[in-house]
Amino acid sequence: MQKLLFLLILIGSFGFVSDESVNSINGAFRLSQLKYQNDKDWVVADERFSIKVFKDGYWMVAKLKKGNKEFGGMGGGPYTLKDGKYNEHKDFYSWDSTGVGNTVAYDYKMSVNEFKQSGKINTAKYPNYEINEIFERVKVDEPLKNEGLEGVWLMQEGYWGGTSRFGEGKYQGFVMMKIYAYPYTVYAYYDRVNKKFDGGGVCRYQFDGKTLTETNELWSWDMSRRGKSETHKITFKNGKLIQEGWEGKLREVFVKAK
Repeated sequence: MQKLLFLLILIGSFGFVSDESVNSINGAFRLSQLKYQNDKDWVVADERFSIKVFKDGYWMVAKLKKGNKEFGGMGGGPYTLKDGKYNEHKDFYSWDSTGVGNTVAYDYKMSVNEFKQSGKINTAKYPNYEINEIFERVKVDEPLKNEGLEGVWLMQEGYWGGTSRFGEGKYQGFVMMKIYAYPYTVYAYYDRVNKKFDGGGVCRYQFDGKTLTETNELWSWDMSRRGKSETHKITFKNGKLIQEGWEGKLREVFVKAK
């Protein structure tokens, strides 16, 4: 009986492949090669700014165009790794709002320094459109001093010194998600229900436990901010992240995404 039980367990171990943890692809990556619908061969993407981050079951991608001087687009949402597929759900997708709510099952390969995905999206603007992309892990210039910000955060409160406040006016019903995947942080404002995208940004960041330093690489509302650095005071209270800056004009409160 014990031999039979052992045999059944052994057979089962060969017959089923467990799904990878979503955390297995955590990190920040830069697009290195691409082959889209009408491309015959792989195209090297050395001069294109395209950053993709994965963290704890969420993803975001942000791109520039025309010599990296103009905003190209952003997308993001949750993902799963199941049955050997990378399943990417779109909570926002600036290129075509008809893609919001869709999930694409990509073939994928992951190594220490590289992430590859291949599949087809299907939106009104991009029907049955083939996507093949290779991303290289972003090299780190210096170690992260404090990992307290690493993860996925959702804004609860936001005030920027004017009349606009998060959750009110044009931001009523919006989500603001910010992913810290060192050395990058990527964030976006969007309304998944009404399929609206307001804007977002990408920064290289460093955190020492008290001060957040962000160097802007993409700010969709005004690309002239690219290359500028800002510092913010960070405090943690009752499980919330409080970010303050702009000489008292900025105050944002975040909670960890579940």
